[in-house]
Amino acid sequence: MPSLDRFELMRLYARRGIADWKTAPAELRGRAARCLGTAIADNEHEANNSIYVPYEENSGSKLRFIPMPKHPKKGIERCFFLPLWEMLSGGKEAVAFELFVLVARTDCLAFRFEPAHKPPSVHNYGHVQLSRKMVRKTIEVRGIPNWLPDSYPAFPILTSEPLTAFLCMVTAVHGYEDGCTAVLQDIFAGRPGELALYLNELKKILV
Repeated sequence: MPSLDRFELMRLYARRGIADWKTAPAELRGRAARCLGTAIADNEHEANNSIYVPYEENSGSKLRFIPMPKHPKKGIERCFFLPLWEMLSGGKEAVAFELFVLVARTDCLAFRFEPAHKPPSVHNYGHVQLSRKMVRKTIEVRGIPNWLPDSYPAFPILTSEPLTAFLCMVTAVHGYEDGCTAVLQDIFAGRPGELALYLNELKKILV
């Protein structure tokens, strides 16, 4: 029986994104590089390394932002994501996602989808915030306005579960019907059982 697997979902999603990125115009690739430098995954090996390897304080420089599939709505040119997952005490894990949005030229935005922080933090709920720096505020990104707030607003996404948070992020980029659903249909082509599971999970989140 097929089952939900966030790693497999991200792997297939990243594969589609890498394929689209390889055919992106050189001019677009150059503008993205001016913002993110060398921190963009150019192949599946680099993408998978960022998906499967846990984040550690000294490993941030080895991580690469993964190009997202070219299926955006109006207003953005291309998006990139990075999962940051850590093993906590007691065998628990915490997973955050960073989202980089190339809007136009080298004008950019960045967001972080974070699980609940430990009490007594006022952010002890799953949320999404704007960012000015990325990878736990260790990477300066060109093109992000320095006046943007990066603590508030912290919008609730009603989950700290990694798979659900990932689907929320993907939907934010692609939209829902004929957006995220179309991407899922593409990456799970020939795998109808798994496709149905993820479409159902998406529906539970959004409808």
